[in-house]
Amino acid sequence: MTQNDLHGPPILTYHSIDSSGSVISTSPENFRKQMEILAKSSLQVLPLPAIARQIQEKRNPPKNAVAITFDDGFRNVFDIAFPVLKEYGFPATVFLVTSFCEKNNRWFGQPDQIPTLELLKWDEIAKMSEIVDFGVHTANHPDLTKVSGTRLQDEIQGAWEDLVQRTGKSQQAFAYPYGKQSAEARKIVEKIFYAACSTEMNFVSLDSDLYFLPRIDMYYFSRNSVFATIGTARFQRYVLIRGMLRRFRQALMSN
Repeated sequence: MTQNDLHGPPILTYHSIDSSGSVISTSPENFRKQMEILAKSSLQVLPLPAIARQIQEKRNPPKNAVAITFDDGFRNVFDIAFPVLKEYGFPATVFLVTSFCEKNNRWFGQPDQIPTLELLKWDEIAKMSEIVDFGVHTANHPDLTKVSGTRLQDEIQGAWEDLVQRTGKSQQAFAYPYGKQSAEARKIVEKIFYAACSTEMNFVSLDSDLYFLPRIDMYYFSRNSVFATIGTARFQRYVLIRGMLRRFRQALMSN
């Protein structure tokens, strides 16, 4: 199978860059190694807006591309990931939980097994903006299928307004907490953001939903060497199998 037979570009999803081994963690060593692999590959690291623009314009996203995103906005992204991104000149998007910036990640509903970690400070966000763009991951990280009305508006539009005020940039992307959307949430998101990201594990394609873009959770590459095969048929098969197993597990849990 050649590169031209592969799916469209993967959007990679990182959370925390730390050595705890948690389900949201990628170790600093693995992160650097993965960026080195990208730098040595034939893949081009594109900003998320560039990939979203091609889908919006009904153009096939380049197959030899990849985008990098981070959810939640942990401070270790500034301390550890940002210098590596800067070294290689890689753009990235960080989705912020705006009401928790300068605090930690103990928002309502956070599982006990997730480590307590500091989130980005606003001055750090400003320093990162030379190669990083910032999007919204809501104000308080709720399950959007369980909120509505004014609160839902505050979680989405209110967070957007806060980020515009802080950064001066109104063109933003959105990431659904837990990958969950509702019709009401979707309607608000479509009015405000240029695109939105899900947690569906798959590759972007011309047929991708601009407001529910699939991404690839980097947790599934934290304990193996499969990332070294990115851009190949083996990487594609691994992602698709992982995505299938994940959907099967979620279906079992919902029954």
